[in-house]
Amino acid sequence: MKSINVLWIAASAPISKISHAGGQTFYRYFRRFIEDERFCVRLIGFSDGMSEEAIESELAETDHEIIYGNVPIIKKICNVETKFNPWNRYAGMLSNYYAFTIKKIFSRWEKELYAPDVIILDWTGIVMMSPEIKRLFPDAKIIASEPDVTFVGYERKSHYYKGLKHIVWLHKAKWEKKLELKALRCCDLTLPQNPDNCALLEKEGIDKGKLMWLPPYFTNMSDCIRNSNGRDILFFGAMSRPENYLSAIWFIENVMPALSDLNVRFIVMGGNPPEQLLAYKNDCIIITGFVDNPASYFASCLCFVAPLVLGAGIKVKVLEALSSGIPVLTNEIGIEGIPAKDGEEYIHCESSEEYANVVRKLINGSIDSNDLEKSAKKFISSCSFEKSANNYVETVISMGDKKDDNH
Repeated sequence: MKSINVLWIAASAPISKISHAGGQTFYRYFRRFIEDERFCVRLIGFSDGMSEEAIESELAETDHEIIYGNVPIIKKICNVETKFNPWNRYAGMLSNYYAFTIKKIFSRWEKELYAPDVIILDWTGIVMMSPEIKRLFPDAKIIASEPDVTFVGYERKSHYYKGLKHIVWLHKAKWEKKLELKALRCCDLTLPQNPDNCALLEKEGIDKGKLMWLPPYFTNMSDCIRNSNGRDILFFGAMSRPENYLSAIWFIENVMPALSDLNVRFIVMGGNPPEQLLAYKNDCIIITGFVDNPASYFASCLCFVAPLVLGAGIKVKVLEALSSGIPVLTNEIGIEGIPAKDGEEYIHCESSEEYANVVRKLINGSIDSNDLEKSAKKFISSCSFEKSANNYVETVISMGDKKDDNH
């Protein structure tokens, strides 16, 4: 059987040390293709802040080109244009310099007569290049892999912010949506990591037959043995991201005062918390920073909350919390794309009063946390990454075969 040539272009380097959830999903799926002899994979990626030594060590046996963070003057100029031009050709998601660098690599490969069968574009910023890539490789099948549909998150920011920020994000959302949909229409298959986003894109005119849900990878903590201390409320995530630290601040300001008569603490776990969040730190607000082994917190805490005020796509943090058996309290944004049942596998809360009331019920025992734990773990057991990875592989093989049939 002829190997299928796969060109994978991504915003990160697929190595085990990658820290964010989207990067781990990319890494796990990428490894499945690399380990399958039916594919010949070539990679273009970005260092994404990781060291050259770590990247080159792990990718030593992979055909790859990594774009590292050197800063020539032309790059600095392009980055300024990317950030401040409201009509940037990639909606501010990909620097013109990086796009130019990728196309220079293509030009070099053209001399080798390199012809990929399937091109996978990982992350929306890379997907924005699909019209140009389609022109350069007209015979290749193009796949867009999106951790989330970006214009959804932008629209939520336009609703969240007020004043000038509202106006800026409203424009960014409209412009980004226009370009994102245009880019996706150039692709033969789009893989949102959220089934709700599949339905949304279908409404926006993307052919249903060109949409497939790609479940994200998450750390399964089903082996967690719960022994709640009855007082700690847990929230975790990358605290450098506004989606997380603004949500934590909302809980601190709106829910914790309603629980002041109880002996409870709010544990905010995650790396790089900003000063804006650290200012709230006290005996009842514990901000841990990065934690190497979070399992002990899931084992001992009363519950996990995800009162998200921003964000889009499936929240890996919610899947991981469900897998641990800890009672999960979250809202519409937090449960988006996760078909868990309210009152059985998690508890839906929107207002500060609802969060406070549920915490009280968990403490006084009127909500049975053991029932929630059993149901949540049963629900998570049906979320098989291996099954999803096999489906992804077979789909790409089918696309590669059809490409050959057309010639």
